[in-house]
Amino acid sequence: MSRIQVMFDPKTIALIGATQKEGAVGRTIMENLLRSKERKIFPVNPHTSKLFDMDSYPSITDVPDHVDMAVVATPARSVPGVLEECGKAGVAGQ
Repeated sequence: MSRIQVMFDPKTIALIGATQKEGAVGRTIMENLLRSKERKIFPVNPHTSKLFDMDSYPSITDVPDHVDMAVVATPARSVPGVLEECGKAGVAGQ
């Protein structure tokens, strides 16, 4: 599958910056991602091991499955490092 196809139809998605904090962008995105029953969702947050009754991972490199697409919802200053980690983890779409 090409990179563009993966971005339009990912089977696995990691949300980096997932949170349960009311009003946070990471929560809104997570709630929307969880509506899809066709995709496997991985919350990534270094400050908690559980989110939305799911295992949460401290880094994209700790996710146990291959991730087709990563959604980044973190402060702008952290994005370059997050994208570097996504590259190391082999994420196709970022």
